[in-house]
This record gives sequence, C-alpha cells and structure tokens, in this order.
Amino acid sequence: MLPFGWLYYVCLTCFAGAMLGVATHLLFAWLFVESPDQAWYAAFGFMNGLRYAGVWAGGLAIVLCVVKLRKVWLAEHAEAPSEGGRDE
Repeated sequence: MLPFGWLYYVCLTCFAGAMLGVATHLLFAWLFVESPDQAWYAAFGFMNGLRYAGVWAGGLAIVLCVVKLRKVWLAEHAEAPSEGGRDE
C-alpha cells in the first residue's frame, strides 16, 4: 500500500505543478507580451512547472504518506474512554 500511495502523490504533485506552470505562463504571456505564441508558452510552462514540482514531489509524497498512515494507525489503536479515569 505504501509504495503505491507514494507514487500516487508524486504523480499528483507533478501533474498539478505542470498544469499550474501552463496556466501561469499563458496568463503572464497574455498580460505582458504583445502577440504571444501560445503553444510555445504552454510548452515552456509545462516544462518549468514539471521541473519545479518534481523537486518537491518526493518529499511532499513522503509527508502525505506519513500523515495518512498516522491517521490509519490512530484509528486502529484508539482506546475507549476508561471509567474512573482522570477526566471525570
């Protein structure tokens, strides 16, 4: 389960970075360039977004897997409230 979850988060982060790169490069090209070549800016944004998201993808995936597994572990090992405990 863990390697598949890690790979899922890596791919999701890279995809999100690539799409964000395309969107931002196209937006800035439309705002600041007189007659932008949309295909070139989209490809350039995809490459930049994928490159920078790829830097963060591995570490972010590890953190997200640890958070997910901690939630599962806590749910499995949750203790029932004890009677006569300090909370009364």
